[in-house]
Amino acid sequence: MGPVVQHGRSEIERGASAAAPELSAPACRNADPGLFFPAYGRQLRHSQVIAAKELCTGCPVQEECLAMAVHADESDGIWGGTTPVERRRMRSQLARMQCGAELARSVVREEDPRVPLAERPGVVHNLLRMGWNAERIRQTLKLTADQVEEARVAAARAQALHALMERHYPQGWS
Repeated sequence: MGPVVQHGRSEIERGASAAAPELSAPACRNADPGLFFPAYGRQLRHSQVIAAKELCTGCPVQEECLAMAVHADESDGIWGGTTPVERRRMRSQLARMQCGAELARSVVREEDPRVPLAERPGVVHNLLRMGWNAERIRQTLKLTADQVEEARVAAARAQALHALMERHYPQGWS
């Protein structure tokens, strides 16, 4: 699996600007590729995930590495401090945020749509952007104050990921 790591490193290194030479030195450069990629047919061990994520913490190219892995829908190994499952969840969350905009418009039109739990962050985020306050959202969607806050926090995480993807893939990444 060494070439996969080299490919990822070369993609990051190619994108590094001359003004920021530290970006061409990922923390994983001298690490054993086996730490980030299990042997063929094996699962990542918990201790392996912890060690790889620890190495990613503070890496000067962690953000670029994560964006590249999410963009490429990388299904193996640790990239940008995330596991394949975590990256799948991120992509799903981004997709649900887009669906949330249409559901929010339905709420505004008083069409009383069913808002599934997974879509809640996108709906709450879009209603807040439309000028609704948390209390109005709570009453309209029949949620508790804690549920509104949880949805708002989840939406903020998804928006941060969206911003990261836009920074690294402004021409589109989905």
